[in-house]
Amino acid sequence: MMSFQERFISASDGLKLYVRDYRPKQIEGRTVLCLSGLTRNSQDFDQIADVMCQRGHRVVTLDYRGRGRSDYDPDGQNYAPMTYVSDIFNVASALGLHHVVFLGTSLGGLLSMAMCVVAPSLVHSVILNDVGPDLDETGLAKIIAYTSDDRAVSDLEGAVEKLKSHYQDELSFDDKDWHTIAKKTYKLVDGRYIPNWDVKIAENLKADRGKEERKDLWPYFHALGLRKVLVLRGEVSSVFKKETYEKMLASLDNISGLEVANVGHAPTLEEDSAEQAILEFISS
Repeated sequence: MMSFQERFISASDGLKLYVRDYRPKQIEGRTVLCLSGLTRNSQDFDQIADVMCQRGHRVVTLDYRGRGRSDYDPDGQNYAPMTYVSDIFNVASALGLHHVVFLGTSLGGLLSMAMCVVAPSLVHSVILNDVGPDLDETGLAKIIAYTSDDRAVSDLEGAVEKLKSHYQDELSFDDKDWHTIAKKTYKLVDGRYIPNWDVKIAENLKADRGKEERKDLWPYFHALGLRKVLVLRGEVSSVFKKETYEKMLASLDNISGLEVANVGHAPTLEEDSAEQAILEFISS
């Protein structure tokens, strides 16, 4: 594995955000900024970040506020997209990033689209991993239930069983895969495994789901404009519907797509097909 620099960067309100900065000995490609899913963290990108770094790309990953090693926010109302966008902009500014490739999984993909509106000069091109501007209600309900689940378990096996109870139908994992993802998803505190995120994150999701009208996200997608875009979709994803995927591919000029076989929400990016597609995209 390539080594990375660890940093804590201040958000505009003073919260500390954990960042991993992978720097090759000689930078030969464009910088890639990786944004994780709703409850996920920077560890999700460790393999793909290592591979990209070996090929000469600087790679930056971060933990959103309330995830991983970043500070938790005492005000749960701040767990909202525009706060995350502000945090991402602060991290990018602190590290001197500009004109980078955004690689966003689920929520990270939506935030990548939003960055094209808020800070268009920061975004060179975008990889969207299992996300689009239409949010499926069944998939969203599953995410809310998972995000709200703060039950502690006594061992890693219990953490694996919790993951399976929420996502057994989504992921084609073997036992080794389940244990690997559980280690990235839960943390050991006082002899118990607890979620590696602040469960208050779910409150804003519940409030938003209760609204009669949800914000139209298609203008954010169209803000990608003439940038190169790669869309990855888990073939059996319940969150990112095939109809949305196909509509997206027909909507922009410089867009391409890949469905990752036998995977739900979301591809880990360790799949051979996904990794190859990403490497080809960032090197072209």
